[in-house]
Amino acid sequence: MVKKGLSFDEKRDRIIKIFFDKKEVFNLKELEKLGAKEGVVLQTVKEVVQSLVDDNLVQQDKIGSANFFWALPSTAVQTRKVKIDALEADVEKLKAEKSALLKRKREATEDRQDSDERAAKLQRLAELQKEQAALNKELEQYRKNDPETVNKLTSEAKIAWESANRWTDNICVVKRWILDKQPGMSESDLNKHFEIPNELDTLDWKIKL
Repeated sequence: MVKKGLSFDEKRDRIIKIFFDKKEVFNLKELEKLGAKEGVVLQTVKEVVQSLVDDNLVQQDKIGSANFFWALPSTAVQTRKVKIDALEADVEKLKAEKSALLKRKREATEDRQDSDERAAKLQRLAELQKEQAALNKELEQYRKNDPETVNKLTSEAKIAWESANRWTDNICVVKRWILDKQPGMSESDLNKHFEIPNELDTLDWKIKL
């Protein structure tokens, strides 16, 4: 069975252990020899040591033309604590972002539900307006004839008129709610998006007998 080599993290652990156990200052050649005894391939020691220096777990200083390395357990502990604190801060930040995204998702879901409701109201409004127009046309044909028929049609037309205005008011209330929730949206953009006529307004009662 072929023996599996050390992972990069395992190499780091063995090199840092050399520093902690011996509590001495080393040059690179010394570390390569000591690392090889611990199972770290000599050619990889330089890279491993540099990664420890980059993470502030090992200190480095240049004296003359030679580089010297050392590490103290207390320094490593503090460095790791700083790293842990930073990671915990990142976790909290991600939690806050997740919470914000979930809130936006809930609001988007509510908006979609409101969109369905608005579509139903617009459809019902169109039906009522069409119904009123038909009743008005029929009423015009009978207005000079049968008074009883005229009164009945007038009553039906007025009910349709009141219903149309009530639905118009409902749509206006929903529009105001959306504009309050979405400050960046203009009323014209909202009308265009939901196919609401810009001239939408309550109807005047114009039927005279």
